[in-house]
Amino acid sequence: MKRLITNNFWAKLVTLALAVATWFYIFDVINSEPYLHRRETDEAMLARYNFLLKEVPIKPLFYGRSPRGYRVIFEDVRVEPEKISIFGPREALDKVDELRTERIDLRDHTSSVQVRLGLSSDIRYINLDKKVVDVFIPIEPVERSSR
Repeated sequence: MKRLITNNFWAKLVTLALAVATWFYIFDVINSEPYLHRRETDEAMLARYNFLLKEVPIKPLFYGRSPRGYRVIFEDVRVEPEKISIFGPREALDKVDELRTERIDLRDHTSSVQVRLGLSSDIRYINLDKKVVDVFIPIEPVERSSR
């Protein structure tokens, strides 16, 4: 046992002294004013940097025309969820009144359909709560009038 303690005794003693000095240094840093300032709550930090959480509606983005003999009933189109929460700096969120889905090509559908789509935003620094939505698109055949 004596040999275990005395073997490299001076190296062990120097290592112990450095460890104690490091502990006191870290203790002093943790209790200093700048470090204590960093321990503020998330809410306080977000308020200080002007971050917000905002709820905005989702609007589907359509293009193309329905195939001949069919039409989309636009007033019955449903988006789930209808609104989504976005998070970011106040100045970026002030520019956002709604979010758009990826483009939906109406030429591809001859019956009612539900599609899962991603969201798009041109605004940088915005974090979306959810990145996909479901869009229900009601489509019906157009009644042809006989001549």
